[in-house]
Amino acid sequence: MRSGLMNLKGILAAAVVVLLGAAPAHALGAKASLSGGVVNVSGRSTVRSAPISWEGAVMTTANKNGGFAFATTIVPSDCIGTVSDGTSSLDVRIDGCSDLAPGLPGTGQTVIYAVGDDGDVRAGGTLSYTDNGDGTVTDNRSGLTWEKKTDANVNEVYTWLGAFDYAAQLNAMNGGAGFAGHNDWRVPNIKELLSIVDYGRSNPSIDPIFGPTVGRLNYVSFWSSTSWAAYEPLYNAWSVNFKDLYGDYVGVMPFGKGSFLRVRVVRGGL
Repeated sequence: MRSGLMNLKGILAAAVVVLLGAAPAHALGAKASLSGGVVNVSGRSTVRSAPISWEGAVMTTANKNGGFAFATTIVPSDCIGTVSDGTSSLDVRIDGCSDLAPGLPGTGQTVIYAVGDDGDVRAGGTLSYTDNGDGTVTDNRSGLTWEKKTDANVNEVYTWLGAFDYAAQLNAMNGGAGFAGHNDWRVPNIKELLSIVDYGRSNPSIDPIFGPTVGRLNYVSFWSSTSWAAYEPLYNAWSVNFKDLYGDYVGVMPFGKGSFLRVRVVRGGL
C-alpha cells in the first residue's frame, strides 16, 4: 500500500512538472511602462531560467521564482510590445506610450472595389484596439480609452445633460476612485466619437471589441458633447449613429438635447 502511495505521489509530482513546463510565459501577467524613452517591463514566467525576449531580442532570463524584469529602449511604433519565453508570447500595451500619428484615422475598409479606392489605399492605417479586461477598450492609435458597453447597460438612454450626469456617476464610483480605477471619464466630442466608427462593418459600424452597441432599440445613436452650431445650439447637439442599413445611415446626426440617446464615455486625449 505504501509503495502504491509513493508511486502515486511520484506520478502526481511528474504531472505538476509537466504542467509547469507547459505553462505560458504570461500565465501570471506582464506589464510595461514608458518613461524618459525607456520601457520598463516586468512580469511572471512559470518557466524557470526561460530566456525572456522583447520584440524578438532576448533581454533577461526568468529567475527561480519565475519572475522577470528588464529595461529597454526598444519602443514599438504601435506602443504594443511582444514578450516571449521561447514557447509562448504575449502582446503588452506600454503604459505612457502614445502612437498618435499625424492625419486622420483609417476607416476600417479593407475590401477593394476599384484601384485607388479607400480599401486599396487605406489612408490612416489599420484600426487597432486593446480590450483592457476591466470594462474598457483602448484605441491603440489615438490613445483614447473607451467604456465597453454590456448587455446590462447598452439600452440605457439619457438626455444630453443626463449624459454628463452619467459620466459623473462613473467618476464617483468606488469611493471616488472611479470606474475601472479612473475618475476622469467624460462625454466624447463629435470627432472623438466618429473616430471609432468602422466603415468596414455595418449594423453596427463599430468593432465588436467595444461590446454590444445595437441592443434592443432600433436606433443606435450615441451622444457627443458637441452642440449643433447651425441651429439653436443651446437646445441641439451632435450624435453619432452606428447603425448602417439602407435608409438608416452611419455618421453624425443632430438631436434635440431633450432626446433620449445612448452614451459611451471616454478618457484621455487632453
